[in-house]
Amino acid sequence: MSFYSMAFMGMAPFGSILASWVAEHVGVTYTLLGCGILCALSIIPFAIQLPVLQRMVRPIYRRLGILPEIATGLRAASVLTTPPRQD
Repeated sequence: MSFYSMAFMGMAPFGSILASWVAEHVGVTYTLLGCGILCALSIIPFAIQLPVLQRMVRPIYRRLGILPEIATGLRAASVLTTPPRQD
């Protein structure tokens, strides 16, 4: 758990220190521009891998009933109705 915390929360202060150092040497405008470009470029690998990730996750969602078509069917099947009258 400590490695998880360090990876996702603990690295933010180091990134802030790095950004402040770059801002001192290059300027705030260019630092923010560079950070924005890096964020935009970081989307590209994710976008390329998105179809693969969807194929991996879809069976899990189907099993859990999260997919809309399955969730609708489960909801319709679980509605309690009164049985037909037997005359």
